[in-house]
Amino acid sequence: MINSHKQDNVELLNKIKSGLRLAYHNLYLQKAANNETVVISVNGEIKEVPARDLLKNYKQH
Repeated sequence: MINSHKQDNVELLNKIKSGLRLAYHNLYLQKAANNETVVISVNGEIKEVPARDLLKNYKQH
């Protein structure tokens, strides 16, 4: 029973992560279409970068 709950939690976590990746990708696409920037943290440093640059390096799984 406990292993079943752990597996359910792992599956739910994977679905959440997948949904977040998709949401970020869609955000970057929308921002890039409008030639806008996105504020991100890189190694603890806050940066504002063009969304198009993020899309070049973004890997969606």
